[in-house]
Order: sequence, then C-alpha cells, then structure tokens
Amino acid sequence: MSYLHSLSVFSTVVEEKSFSAAAKKIGLTQPTVSFHIDNLEKKFDCPLFTRTAKGVTLTTYGEKLYESTQKIHRIAEDTENHIKSLVAGNAGEINIGASTIPGEYILPDIIADFVKLHPRIKFSITTGDSATISLGYQQGKFPIAIVGSEPDSSLPSQPLWRDQLVLAAHPQMVAKLGSNAAIAEILALPFVFRKSSSGTRNTVLRALSKHGILLDKLNIALQVSGNQALKTAILGQAGIGFISTWAIQQELADGRLISVPLPGIELSRTFYASREVPLMPTCVEDFWQFLHLYSF
Repeated sequence: MSYLHSLSVFSTVVEEKSFSAAAKKIGLTQPTVSFHIDNLEKKFDCPLFTRTAKGVTLTTYGEKLYESTQKIHRIAEDTENHIKSLVAGNAGEINIGASTIPGEYILPDIIADFVKLHPRIKFSITTGDSATISLGYQQGKFPIAIVGSEPDSSLPSQPLWRDQLVLAAHPQMVAKLGSNAAIAEILALPFVFRKSSSGTRNTVLRALSKHGILLDKLNIALQVSGNQALKTAILGQAGIGFISTWAIQQELADGRLISVPLPGIELSRTFYASREVPLMPTCVEDFWQFLHLYSF
C-alpha cells in the first residue's frame, strides 16, 4: 500500500465528509477507501474519524494528520511545478566560472540580455585566473567555464571571443621616450605583471618569446593577481603593463592611460568555453546556446 496514496484518500474523505462520497469522487470502491483509512489508523494506532449515521468527522488525531497532509500535498505540488519549470527552461540557477576579463567585462551584459528573456533564471559567476577556473571546472564546481588560454586537450573547448592586449602606461611614464622609442627602451621601464597562473601573462610571454624577449629581460617591479589591481598600479605609475583593452576602455578614451606600440609583436588571444555534457537543467543548455550568439 502506498502511504502517500492512503493520505490522498484520507484527505478526500475529510473534504467529502463521507466514505461513499470520497469513493465516488476518486473512483474507488467504498471497501477500498475503508481499507486505506483502517491501515492509517493501525499505523498511527489511533482513530482518525468519528463515524456517525450522517458521515464522518475528524478526531483530534485526524485534524493533526489532515493539517500535515495538506503541507505534504503543497510540497509535492510545488516540487512537480518546479521540476516542470526546470525541464522547460523557465527556472533554475546557472553557475559559471570565468577568468577575470570575461567574468567582469563581457558576461554581465550577456547575462542581462538573457535574464530579460528568462526572468526566473538565477546566475552565479566565479572569477579568477585561467588556471584556477580550469581547475574548478575539472572539479565539477561549475558546468560552464570560460578562460583566456586554451585548455588542456583533455578538456574539450570551443573558441568564443577574441581579445586584444595592449601595453598600457600612464602618459607621464613614457613621456620621455618619444613616439619612436625602440623596444629595448620600452622594456627598460618598470613593469607591473600578472602572476604566473594568469592567461594574460601566458599570452604575453609567448608573444615576447617569439622575438627573443624572455621574462628575465623585463624589469618587473610588481606582480598582481587581478586586472583591477594591474590597472590601478599602472594608473599609479608603479610601472607599465600588459592588459586587455576590455579593462581599460574608459581610461584609454579619456587619456588617463595610453597604449604603447610594440611594432611587430602581436598581442591577442582567444577566450575558450568548456561545458559539461549533458548540460542540466535545461536553462544551462539554453544559456550555452545563447552565449554563442555573442561570439566574435
């Protein structure tokens, strides 16, 4: 005998105030209804109804069971509705791991557009350097990860966005160099660098190494863990530094920072997205498809 089914029969008897009326409503025989109620009374070892010629009324024990049964029915109904919403993609939470540039400058606008179409979807973004996010993804902390360096071949990924890095400086830091400064003169200036697990750092070192410029040739005055710290240090003239144009669009526009040209050195990278397969709930898959509408 299903306990939940018996509770449903019990609730119908309460609402109909009659075993026969309850049996008719739910399509059971009256003996079957009596069987369910008898089993409940045996289970709780107490009478649930007072039986009269006019029907039945609840005992004190029955009133408590009916109160609790209504709560159970509401929980079951809410659960059913929520699961149906998850399956339809109308509800759920999406956890994303992202390196700092996509996490702080690209994803928020895309998520805002998605939420306008799906207002019941909740989001959580975990930001960090590319190595930390890749590790978190492998550990199952989030179903979608976006990083600024190509993941290991064991982690299937797709290119999503291109990013342009520049050598940024406070105008006063490079004022004495002139417009045609040699690369050697530029590299003699103090540098602010991202730490070793950063996708920005790895991209820059690969580009420089193609021109025979190794890390030990740079005058690194400060190493930081994030783009905001890097930008603040450059603005404060602690040094010059390589940074994504996403992070300094306003500062370049208003002249607080300038881009120092390095002729012949290509400083661009690709952001890669990885995802679990399959993606569940449905809203995560829907967002994954939506994300690719913004690829460039």
